[in-house]
Amino acid sequence: MKKTLAFLLAFVLCGVLQAQTPPISHLDINNIRATILGNGSIMPPSEWSYQSGQPNPCPWYEVPQGSGCQTFFQFSFWFGAVDIANQLHLSGTYYNNMGRDFVMGPLRQDYGTNDLMTQMKYMRIWNLTRTEIEQFIAHHGDSGYEIPKDILEWPAHGDEGFAPNLAPFVDVNGDGRYVPADGDYPDIKGDQCLFFIFNDACEHTETFGQSIGLEVHAMVYAFDAPEDEAINNTIFFNYKCFNRRSYEYSWCYAGLFADFDIGDGYDDFIGCDVQRSSFYGYNATPTDGEGQPFAYGSNPPVQVVTVLAGPRVEADGRDNPAFDGVGEHLFNEEFPHDKFAYNGVNFGNGIADDERLGLCNFGYQAQYNQHYPEYVNDYYNMMRMKFSGGSTIGYGCDYSGPACHFMYPGDSDPVNFGTDGVAPQDGFNTEGKYWTEEYCGKDPDDRRGVGSMGPFNLGYQEMQEIDFALTTVWKNESQSAMERRGEFIDHVREFFFNGLKK
Repeated sequence: MKKTLAFLLAFVLCGVLQAQTPPISHLDINNIRATILGNGSIMPPSEWSYQSGQPNPCPWYEVPQGSGCQTFFQFSFWFGAVDIANQLHLSGTYYNNMGRDFVMGPLRQDYGTNDLMTQMKYMRIWNLTRTEIEQFIAHHGDSGYEIPKDILEWPAHGDEGFAPNLAPFVDVNGDGRYVPADGDYPDIKGDQCLFFIFNDACEHTETFGQSIGLEVHAMVYAFDAPEDEAINNTIFFNYKCFNRRSYEYSWCYAGLFADFDIGDGYDDFIGCDVQRSSFYGYNATPTDGEGQPFAYGSNPPVQVVTVLAGPRVEADGRDNPAFDGVGEHLFNEEFPHDKFAYNGVNFGNGIADDERLGLCNFGYQAQYNQHYPEYVNDYYNMMRMKFSGGSTIGYGCDYSGPACHFMYPGDSDPVNFGTDGVAPQDGFNTEGKYWTEEYCGKDPDDRRGVGSMGPFNLGYQEMQEIDFALTTVWKNESQSAMERRGEFIDHVREFFFNGLKK
């Protein structure tokens, strides 16, 4: 009887966990109020309903706060990899149309597995502010001071069989254990930080891909910086991606899927800035919408996604040289990884094999994949900038030019990084002739794109780290949002590389 009851309880819990929306929290310390789900997505909860042309009942990427307007309909994380038997493994979120590829919590280090009790324990997002941390440091021993729950229950350590150290913390007495009573406290980034752990060791009912054994430690953070317009309109992501399976993976790609809605989502364009490792959505006309309360009207922003530092470049025992501003050494057959210096980081810093990728591919979904991704290969090909059948995409309005990695790069790729050094045909990349939606005469509409980093490797128990940022750019008295876009991206990148110091 007890076994029967235990089985029934496990069955019910499994159904509940599979059916329910991941935990939700909000990042709202600056000009943005972002709804973050525990699977790493920015998207509406499952009970959300929407009718075209009607205001959103609750914007999930509201900027400015209180405006009722948003710049994303969805933003989510994808990861694909190939094992030693040449089998594709893939996880991702795509509107949660079919189901789930991710569940909550860490994975056992020996088998890369998870269980229902672990999922329940980690079915939460820890939400802390810098002020709470500072108050804890100043008062944790004081009579009457109540330690915030998210500091007390910070998931610093895994249970037996799991990784001994999970969430980062400051170990005041150096004993290796997280004990708030001893003064230990969470080591967070930013003025507000969300931390959560998710994994893909479950049946994939969204992409139908094979699971990877991927464990992701996610920290999403922002700064209260009213004196710094760019940082006050940015949120940052840090994902630590662990391989908890015994497989060695190669040809890995990490993807960022963005469905841009710049207020009214049906008058938008999309593009990318190759050298700045960014892609973006923007309003196709000076005025957004037709007076709807959720439209930006005469002040539509540009919404940017920037890869600050992607996965590590495959090791070659060298400190790969920095980009020299000319690009003559980028396409070297003897050292093929040198090309990633164009928009990657840690090149030419005197340290061997610490180089990290920037944005490696960007494509506009509807142009090369007319249907929603139906099969696991569709997701993988979208991250590799290929047609759904796997063939390469050519540069230019009719896709007939040399094979390319970036769509709609404008004038951001003068060294032809995106075409592996091959100059585009028909005079592209000359003054006044750049591959953009405007130049190609496209009609504004809903825009969705996938930016990716790869390929890279992920060995057993290895970790690959990904840092990226979402920045909303506004016009000022003398410049449009598009004209200020580069300035904002440069400032956010500099802020990140200088240690996130205000």
